[in-house]
Amino acid sequence: MATIKAFNKILDHQEQLKSQAQLAYRQAANDFEVSAEKLFLLLKKKEQVEKEYNYYLSSSGSVTTLATHYAFIERIKEKIKYVQIEVNQKRAVMEKKQEKLTEAHVEVKKFEKIIEKKHRKEQDKIKYLENQTMDEISIRQYFNHGNR
Repeated sequence: MATIKAFNKILDHQEQLKSQAQLAYRQAANDFEVSAEKLFLLLKKKEQVEKEYNYYLSSSGSVTTLATHYAFIERIKEKIKYVQIEVNQKRAVMEKKQEKLTEAHVEVKKFEKIIEKKHRKEQDKIKYLENQTMDEISIRQYFNHGNR
């Protein structure tokens, strides 16, 4: 049966894997946040340009101004499509990294429990041996005291 020292080495390795998974998750989350922020800014810009476009539509704006705004809105819409795809990909990566982090956390907990049980077993064994020794000493004292 493996010793506590061996399980501690395994636990150290699992904790390193967990740390790596945490770093990977944080990086994926940051990447996702950057992409989501880019999408948010594009949507905000689109909304602002659409307001201007609607203003020029209702007022007597020139055809070239309207055409320019319309073309700009279309370009923003295309960018939004690509950024939405990027955001979804980054979200998927982040979720996979989160799953790996959760798995690593579970593995660490498993080995912590195993080590805890081993410690408890060892303590129980020591206590049992101490009780056996005390019983043996008591019996010897009783016989030695009774033989006098």
